[in-house]
Amino acid sequence: MRHASIVLLLLLLGGCATVGNYVAAPIEPARLPEYTLELEVRGQPEWDEDRYEVSLGFELRAKDEFSYNAVVQEIVQEVVYTRYDGREIRETLTLVEAFKLTRIGYDDGGRVVYRLPSFQRDRHYERGYLSVGPMIETVDVWRVVRFYPGYVEGADWTTLGFAHLPQNRTGSIVTDIPDNFNETHQRNHELKGAVLQDHRDNARWYHMRYRWYRESTGGRPQATFTFVKYKRPADEPEWLSNTLNHGVRHASAGE
Repeated sequence: MRHASIVLLLLLLGGCATVGNYVAAPIEPARLPEYTLELEVRGQPEWDEDRYEVSLGFELRAKDEFSYNAVVQEIVQEVVYTRYDGREIRETLTLVEAFKLTRIGYDDGGRVVYRLPSFQRDRHYERGYLSVGPMIETVDVWRVVRFYPGYVEGADWTTLGFAHLPQNRTGSIVTDIPDNFNETHQRNHELKGAVLQDHRDNARWYHMRYRWYRESTGGRPQATFTFVKYKRPADEPEWLSNTLNHGVRHASAGE
């Protein structure tokens, strides 16, 4: 009887181990269960003539346990300063980053739900446009983000599970940002880690567009801002478009 009980217990344990894939691993994308990855806007975007701010989250729902442990993002940005004499000054940057996924449980349809850890958010924030010199008439900011699930290893994560990465899995986009971009994170965390596997072919997009300009009378600064989910800008500059389509190993991040 004791032997039979032990055999039954081993069978049950073995059966449990084969239900779903409960271990995070860099498996091939073809082996992933069917899933959706959605972008959540947390609160309304805010902006004025000096700054803009957007807070985001992610939600992944899969038909079975999901093996990738993070959402990988590739941020590509171009800023164009136009002087009153028509000359343009361009600054560009690229950043690869990752957010850890936390398993929440099941939804009503039986899908497994993953989100960012509690209190974590993806915050996009820039400021300081009121300090732009008087010779600048307009400033155009394009920030475009590609995001997708991936398996990340060796990153210097924050306590809430965020990290800058040196590059994406293939090396087509590398992190090239100035010291004052997300400077608190850069001061306290190393740029390390690797994307061992991903489903970049199934990536989604979002973008934000900030336009700063001086009124024709009085030169008072004004600004407009748009945030668009799941689309790229219709008016992408050439460098931005080429980088998004083909990748780039170096940017020219300015101050």
